[in-house]
Amino acid sequence: MTKPSPEIVSLVVRLGDALGTATQPFTLQSELQRSVANVRSLFSAAACSCARVEDDGEGLRFVAADGAGAALIVGVSLPIGRGIAGWVAMSGQPIVVSNVSTDDRFARDVAESTNFVPEVILAAPLVDTDGEVVGVIEVLDPQARGDHSGQDLSLLGVLASQLASTIRLAEKYDSIGAELVRMMADPDASGELDAALSQITSEVTAMALHDLALAFRVVAEAGPEATQLATKILRDVAAFSRTRP
Repeated sequence: MTKPSPEIVSLVVRLGDALGTATQPFTLQSELQRSVANVRSLFSAAACSCARVEDDGEGLRFVAADGAGAALIVGVSLPIGRGIAGWVAMSGQPIVVSNVSTDDRFARDVAESTNFVPEVILAAPLVDTDGEVVGVIEVLDPQARGDHSGQDLSLLGVLASQLASTIRLAEKYDSIGAELVRMMADPDASGELDAALSQITSEVTAMALHDLALAFRVVAEAGPEATQLATKILRDVAAFSRTRP
């Protein structure tokens, strides 16, 4: 096997420095699955699901779910505009439907196919930093604080924003990985990689700080349960960071 040149080794090291924990084993699917499980727990809900806008922009595909009906909803696709999730994706607006049986937007046949028909749905769009809707998160039959207050939607909106960032960052990492392979084969391309790394580093930092600021603001308003969950997450992140060389 040919030994990599010092230049290639340097590029790989800089890539690792720029991406940090993204160079660890990671899949978007596992991250989304963990997220919907946490959101369901936070809202004490019967179920939570996440759907992504398909590449052609014409449909939604459920990619992660937790709770009642989870195994049967993952993989289901809907046209944009159909169902509560489709309406949210098309409008870009969060919504609370307190009695789905009386709402014409509700896709009852899809719910029945999962053997779980909820009474209440909270849903919010996953909107990235460019203002593009990349998916939808739904919380089914949450235990209400008040009467599904605006506070619930505000909190879900922040969580949706974080999920949108996760999706976009994963796509960027995949793209950089493909470019790295191409550039390794091209000795004249190191300048392009330098520029790409500078861009991704600044974007990741800006997105992370933006989401963190929003999260702290909303968590402070969401009550002690949300505060305890956020504190636990931050402690886990800190503990993980201390284990890294």
